[in-house]
Amino acid sequence: MVVLGQLLDILGTLGVRECRGPVDRGAMLRGLALYDPSDPGTAAGDQVMLGVGIDSPERAVRVLADTDAAVLVLRAAFSLDEGVAHAARDAGVPVVRVDPGVSWGQLVAVIHTLVFGERAAAKAAAPGGLFDLADTIAGAVGGPVTIEDVQARVLAYSHRQQDVDQARLRTILGRRVPDETLEALRSQGVFAHLDESDEPLFVPELSSELTARVVVAVRAGRELLGSVWVEVDGPSPWGRTRRWSPGRGWPRPTC
Repeated sequence: MVVLGQLLDILGTLGVRECRGPVDRGAMLRGLALYDPSDPGTAAGDQVMLGVGIDSPERAVRVLADTDAAVLVLRAAFSLDEGVAHAARDAGVPVVRVDPGVSWGQLVAVIHTLVFGERAAAKAAAPGGLFDLADTIAGAVGGPVTIEDVQARVLAYSHRQQDVDQARLRTILGRRVPDETLEALRSQGVFAHLDESDEPLFVPELSSELTARVVVAVRAGRELLGSVWVEVDGPSPWGRTRRWSPGRGWPRPTC
């Protein structure tokens, strides 16, 4: 856990441009939430809300009217005008605007480590652990990585998480794959492939929030333990991969 004052001091080193509204520097922060336009009031009073997709002062004002978050963090080019400042004071929720040159991936990594404390930092730094493995894979293939178990819970993720899509952000923040993302991948046969094959699979962009990925199964013998996911720009960072095609079933392995 971390108090709001410490969080603001650390974010200041990344490039905080403005902070409006009341700031209780002693307020304890215990969690993270991602702005959801369909339900903007989901953040609890001890959570940091990341305002992904808040692209104007007017939208920021609407979000502040609905949220109970401890602080709203924006990565935005627009300034926090008097309307935002007034809304922040009325809501009792401070608003922090970070330079848009700082990626959401960087913000997630920093805030996650601060909020969830030394244990998260130790895991991320532990040599030979899953976080170290995720960083090694990310360095080799050039894309952000998550390692997940068979229940789609996040076991580790790479330090490199720059310019990732919203599905990836939600996965890391919630420490599991969101239900709507699971359903989209399941409907395309991705998990059926993981059950049957050890070959890396390229999954093209399915929506603006779910961009292209390569996934490969992790096994002990023939038992499926989980999977490694890499967000990619093209179909084949690992050489030969199977490619998903709409309306086609997967051939069963010949072994």
